[in-house]
Amino acid sequence: MDGLSVSTSILSRGRQETPDVPRRLALLREAGFRQIELTCKFAAQGAAPVRESGLKVWSIHGIAGGEFRSESGRRKIIDLSLAYLEPLAEFAPCPVVEHYLDRFHDPSFGVGYRKLIEGLYRRYHEFGFILCVETAPYKPLENERYPYSSEIADFVRSFRQDDLLMTIDVNHSNLHEDLAEVCANCRGLIRNVHVSDNHGGYEDHLAPGEGIIDLPAAFAALRRNGYNGPCNLECRLPANAPSELDGLRTLREYVAGLLFPTPGESGADHV
Repeated sequence: MDGLSVSTSILSRGRQETPDVPRRLALLREAGFRQIELTCKFAAQGAAPVRESGLKVWSIHGIAGGEFRSESGRRKIIDLSLAYLEPLAEFAPCPVVEHYLDRFHDPSFGVGYRKLIEGLYRRYHEFGFILCVETAPYKPLENERYPYSSEIADFVRSFRQDDLLMTIDVNHSNLHEDLAEVCANCRGLIRNVHVSDNHGGYEDHLAPGEGIIDLPAAFAALRRNGYNGPCNLECRLPANAPSELDGLRTLREYVAGLLFPTPGESGADHV
């Protein structure tokens, strides 16, 4: 795997917060990161702050969600997504991550979701983005059913497009499946990953090493099944970090140690 990327969500403090984007991006760079996954609060100020930070956009987290079973609902989602992504078009052909939303028994959800992805794909393709459908979390109290990775992989393969691929979220997929099997199910489709930790019951988004996920085994499974992009961290800061900067450095150094365990290969040139 080629170094590290970190989600800008790690420095988002709450739903109502409007982050000081240039300062937060500078903090990520000071901590040693060179690649980011851009999330909505940071994307809202457009491409200029990211460009000026010197950070590379590895991926962008999409915003598609809401009522997608009706044509009017889908049109609203697509219009909002395009308004969000158009100012970021200079970062193409990076992956844009969208959630897999067909999580209910009613077949109209599946029909509507497919039409939504068809519509999003056409427009993302015009911009040059790679649409990546993300593996789903296990949420039995919120969703009627759990869509297995094999289902999502079959869904993506059915489009037969080399710029419609997948994101494996190890924090989602370890809750109800074996991560090695997930990676094997998605072989040939993996274009992005989300990495965080949990305790096996809920998608906690803990910093790596604070939960039960065997991340070296997960990284090995990703490699075996063709993924060679960065370890893309979508997690909280380490617990009890004395400052954001210390927490970011601790996180980067810990995960770099997992990725590049051989002495003399700390990953400093890759992160």
